[in-house]
Amino acid sequence: MLLMILTIAVFNSIVYFMPKRLLQVEMYTTSLFAIGLHLIIDIFFDVKYGLYGYFDPKVVNWAMLGVTFGIYPAVNVIFLNFYPFHQTLLRKGWYIVMCSAFAVFYEWIAVKTDFFYHSGWKLIYSALMYPLLFLGLLGNYFFIMKLKNKAE
Repeated sequence: MLLMILTIAVFNSIVYFMPKRLLQVEMYTTSLFAIGLHLIIDIFFDVKYGLYGYFDPKVVNWAMLGVTFGIYPAVNVIFLNFYPFHQTLLRKGWYIVMCSAFAVFYEWIAVKTDFFYHSGWKLIYSALMYPLLFLGLLGNYFFIMKLKNKAE
């Protein structure tokens, strides 16, 4: 629980104090997507297949809302805000790899502190999934930008 509270405080402080490169509407819409994606993935991997979860297996608790609304939107905004949109493909790829490596490291700590548990899931699966998830956040951002530009 302590790791969750610290994570919410640190990540949301970063969002609050970082120089913003995204508009508020972009942060809001991409965060809604991140929350939805998180919930859909967790419904299958946690609830349906029981591969991993937060805190206690087979127990839904209010603290999980802290993860959903306190961590995922902040990670999304930080990732997109610092994404090197105008850099080379190599730089963009490196950024995704580094964010994915940080996410795997954080997950390892979360498992060690019982904030997160694995039950058939392995960190190597996460290492393969995180780049796809970050690419999904980017794809959604570009889709939102296309809709926004079409509306103008």
